[in-house]
Amino acid sequence: MIAIKAPLLYRNEPALLEQKGLLEDWEGRIAVIISGNTAWDLVSAQLASRLGEAHIPFSRLSFKGYCTQEKIDRCSLEAERLNPSFLIGIGGGSVLDLTKAVGDKLGLPVVAIPTVAATCAAWSALTVLYDDAGRAAGYLPLSRSPELVLADARVLAHAPRRYLASGIADTIVKWHEHGVNAPAGKQPGLDLQLSLHAARLALDLLTSHSAQVYEAADVLSPPVDEAFSQTIDAVIVLAGLAGSIHSGRRRAAIAHAIHDRLTWFPETQGTLHGEKVGFGLLSQLVLEGKADEAVSLASLFRRIGLPVTLEDLGFKPSRLKAHQDIASGIQLPEEAKAALAFDASPARIAQAIAGADAIGRTAAANLMTGS
Repeated sequence: MIAIKAPLLYRNEPALLEQKGLLEDWEGRIAVIISGNTAWDLVSAQLASRLGEAHIPFSRLSFKGYCTQEKIDRCSLEAERLNPSFLIGIGGGSVLDLTKAVGDKLGLPVVAIPTVAATCAAWSALTVLYDDAGRAAGYLPLSRSPELVLADARVLAHAPRRYLASGIADTIVKWHEHGVNAPAGKQPGLDLQLSLHAARLALDLLTSHSAQVYEAADVLSPPVDEAFSQTIDAVIVLAGLAGSIHSGRRRAAIAHAIHDRLTWFPETQGTLHGEKVGFGLLSQLVLEGKADEAVSLASLFRRIGLPVTLEDLGFKPSRLKAHQDIASGIQLPEEAKAALAFDASPARIAQAIAGADAIGRTAAANLMTGS
């Protein structure tokens, strides 16, 4: 069995939300929009015009904070009272994840409009759950992806570039996380092969473009060129596709497991998903015995402003056992863990986190000295 979940249509174009007729296929239906105030202010003028010309009446529910099960339940009740035909989620990963979960609960199609390219949430059939304090609380598999993804490249280009860097890290992770699940000396199953091909293409695109796209984004009018467009495709489409092909067998997602554990430390409160996942990947590479790859990747991550040390993530240097505290609560599926070609015990993960921290400190020092 192989399940592939994907949107029916994905569009990535500059000024997409300004195109007349954008929502003509949804004409006459009733929409409920879920968004934060910042994202709504960013696109409301263009989107209201598109909704008006398609004769789509709409209401908006405001979102703030983390995507929690309680908020999903509450938004579902509020949305149901408005009797919509479909939902529109606007913003970053948390609000898109919440909108998808509400849509799944109510049996409604979802239109996803990302305003930052920080994750593949606009594509995936998965909601990442947190508690009110921002601590990881599990994952909610969904029956389907958003039906339509509208990625306005101009909107995404003007987002703070920190989000773009976070999305780049979260996408690069996919190749390495899926790769460790390939059985040694055997052909992977078709589902994993497909995931690996999508992840490899994303890795190749980002290896070519990520640094230049990140640096170009630090201007008043960032370019919306082919390199930027391909970066957005890698973050949303290819990363989303890599994670949306399944046979039902659980995989070991080591970098994401480290991310989940990091969310339980108040020190990391101000960091983004991809920033924690990126450090998790450096740790995974050390765990695999690929320190040279970790050195190379830490250099790229530092160049695009990502945290590469425990101190970057908020831990004080005086907390000498931070790596052990983090490793002690990391959980991997037992079946997937047993199939790994390397030791992923808490002690080894702690050593890997410490090793990644040392590599990151060297990368940071090298960047400062220009070496």
